[in-house]
Amino acid sequence: MAQTDDFGEELADFVRRVGELKAARSAPGGETTVLDAALFELGHVADHLWPWYERLSADAAVRGDRDERQLLRTVFQRFPLPVALVDRETVVRRLNFAATSFTGVRAGHATGRPLTGLLTPADRAAFRSQAAAVARGERDRSLTVRLQQRPSDPVPATLTAVRP
Repeated sequence: MAQTDDFGEELADFVRRVGELKAARSAPGGETTVLDAALFELGHVADHLWPWYERLSADAAVRGDRDERQLLRTVFQRFPLPVALVDRETVVRRLNFAATSFTGVRAGHATGRPLTGLLTPADRAAFRSQAAAVARGERDRSLTVRLQQRPSDPVPATLTAVRP
């Protein structure tokens, strides 16, 4: 923010100097002096203020992108339903907090491992098949699976493609 304030002060000074040049232009004599001063001021804008403005704009854009990514991560992590991001081979890329609580598996432990490892052996092939269909671009799929930790409790699972 200090850079933005400094830039604003520098730009305000420039605007004042341009006003003085306009007033001096109407004075008799001294036309070349006014022209030289005007060229100097314009050179200052071109060489100093404009690149400064571009840096500030680029920094603001990067900060905005970073803030947006952080917001999306927070929404993903705080989403109240269990969500697992997996690739086409069902390897876990990310689990949200609800998914780690639901499965009892830490996110760091699950990352890089097949999600099907959490399912009962009887449900693994069907889950892989449905995940492959979704990855191929076919419609979303839903199926019921059972976790190894609680095989008596059926879990409805919905598979949908999310493309970045």
